[in-house]
Amino acid sequence: MIEIKDLHISLGSIKVLNNLNFTIGDGRIQALLGVNGAGKSTLIRIISGLIHPNKGHILIDNQVLNKSDLVQKRKFGYVFEQPIYIEKFSSKEYLTFLAEMHALPTTYYIDRIKWLLDFFEINEKKYIETYSKGMKSKVSLAASLLHDPKYLVIDEPFDGIDFLMIQKIEALFKDRRTEGKSILITSHQLDLITDICDDFALLNKGRIEFNLPKNELMAKHENHSTGQSLKKYIEIILGK
Repeated sequence: MIEIKDLHISLGSIKVLNNLNFTIGDGRIQALLGVNGAGKSTLIRIISGLIHPNKGHILIDNQVLNKSDLVQKRKFGYVFEQPIYIEKFSSKEYLTFLAEMHALPTTYYIDRIKWLLDFFEINEKKYIETYSKGMKSKVSLAASLLHDPKYLVIDEPFDGIDFLMIQKIEALFKDRRTEGKSILITSHQLDLITDICDDFALLNKGRIEFNLPKNELMAKHENHSTGQSLKKYIEIILGK
C-alpha cells in the first residue's frame, strides 16, 4: 500500500501540492485525474524521489519512503511523461544496462528482456534515437517492468502506441492487479482510464477532492447523468 500523508510543496509563492492525502491500495489500478497544472506530474516526481516535498511523507507498506533504501526502490517502476533514454543504445542494450543497474541476476534478466521485447514488439537492434514516439513509449514501459516491481507509477505512458498494443498492455496490467500489484496512472486517454482503473482520484489546486472506487463514481455519474458516458462525466468534472 502507498499512503501519502500531509504532502506540501511550493514553487516560490505557488502552492503546487497543499496538504495532500491519498492512499493507493494493494492490487488496485488507480487513476489520478486533473487538468494540466494540477500537480499530477509533481506528485509522481515526489514518489520517484526526483524532488522532495517541503512537508509530509509517503509510506510504502507501512514504512516511510526512503530513496536510499534499495529494497524500497526495487518495489517501483516508473514511466515519466518526458523520459530520458540513452539514445545511442539499442533497446536491448538499454534494458541490459538497466538490469545491471538493478543488480538483477543474469539468468533472470536475459529471459526477462527477451520476453519484454517480444511482448512490446520492439526492434531490439535499432538505436533508440531512431524510434518513433510510440516505440519509445514501449521502451519506457518495458524498462518499468524489467524488475517486476510491486508498484508501477506511470505518467502518460501510452503516447503514440497503437490500439491493439494498448489492449495487450491493458490485459497485462489487469494480470498484475490479480497478482496483488498496484498501478498509479495518469493519462488524457479517458477511454482507457475508465475501462481499466479501479479507483479514481481528482487532484485540483494541490488537493485531492475525491478518491472513489469505480462503482461509487458510477453511482455519482448515474445521479447526474443525462445519458452521457462515464468518460463524458469525467470530462465534465475536469471542465473539458
